[in-house]
Amino acid sequence: MRQGYIRDLSIQFLLGCTLTNWVKLLWQNRDKPIHIKSLPKFLYITFVIILLTPVRLIEKLVFDIRVKRTKIDKEPIFILGHWRSGTTYLVNMLSQDQQFGVTNAMHCFGPNMFLLGYNVMEKVLKKILPKNRHMDSVVLDTVSSQEEEFAIANMSTLSNYHLVIFPRNHYKYQKYASFHDMSESELSEWKEKYLYIIKKVTFQLKGKRLLLKSPTNTSRIKQLLELFPNARFIHISRDPYKVYASTKRLYDNFFPVFELQKRISEEESEETQFEIYENMYRKYFEERDLIPPGHLLEIRYEDVVKDPMGHIEKIYTHLGIEGFEKAKPAIKRYIESQKNYKPNKHEMDPRIIKKVSKRFDFTFKKWGYPKA
Repeated sequence: MRQGYIRDLSIQFLLGCTLTNWVKLLWQNRDKPIHIKSLPKFLYITFVIILLTPVRLIEKLVFDIRVKRTKIDKEPIFILGHWRSGTTYLVNMLSQDQQFGVTNAMHCFGPNMFLLGYNVMEKVLKKILPKNRHMDSVVLDTVSSQEEEFAIANMSTLSNYHLVIFPRNHYKYQKYASFHDMSESELSEWKEKYLYIIKKVTFQLKGKRLLLKSPTNTSRIKQLLELFPNARFIHISRDPYKVYASTKRLYDNFFPVFELQKRISEEESEETQFEIYENMYRKYFEERDLIPPGHLLEIRYEDVVKDPMGHIEKIYTHLGIEGFEKAKPAIKRYIESQKNYKPNKHEMDPRIIKKVSKRFDFTFKKWGYPKA
């Protein structure tokens, strides 16, 4: 078995899933069988989930009541924006400020056991995580921000990220990217699970204010405000052509690592990507006015790259966040460390350029990006 395949086994993001949740997901996908080539992956995930079940049960027994009683005195700051729009760069700059906490690899990939096994998990993840992300050259480590959506994927069947595992049933999970057509029971369960993981991380970080950067939150403003009415929001946009091309690389290079079913066609994958983007931003534009005045700042990736420190200061000022001067030296050091980073270059087929221009027309107009 090739070394790359062994590495791919080790980084499966559902290894921290509860056994109950894993069985539910498999039952939801019983109509589309596990692909024969993915059988080792399936068996490995199942084995690890069963092996870790006692740890999860002990953690629940020991910490569940304390987590549920945790109060969130400092409501989160949500960084919104489609995948590949610069959310990682933005959260990494802001998280240099020690007043903030982030959901890291242990929180997101082991949400049901990180209080009990944090140190062991960190040692293991340091050994198995690749040095860089599959889709770009951004450095991976155990303490930097990860998307809390991975935690939700491990805790429930209500995550858009399950379509990566079960691509042939992607339509079952696409609605969780835009929060369209969800039942009241699904919404209630999601809010319960989401609040629980935020409380759990807050408990572990001793009350630090959280910076959260899951792109899927872009479509959940209404629900997030119901949970955290005093939260702050930063939305970062990027040229839609660049977002499409970079996200396509994500679909091509990252998704196959996790797929358990046979790959869908290129045409179907392309349409899925378009639909998720369109639905996400139509929902965002519908709901952004629900955010109280002064609690939302919209910025552009291209402007942030040109003047990162100026935009960070603007965030602190506009959202009424204290502590910029104290955090400024650390943020500046991080910005300096990223000066040699070179983003991927993408060649786009004229057919795709035309399709992006048409399908994403409403975002070009909203943000004023020029069309090709």
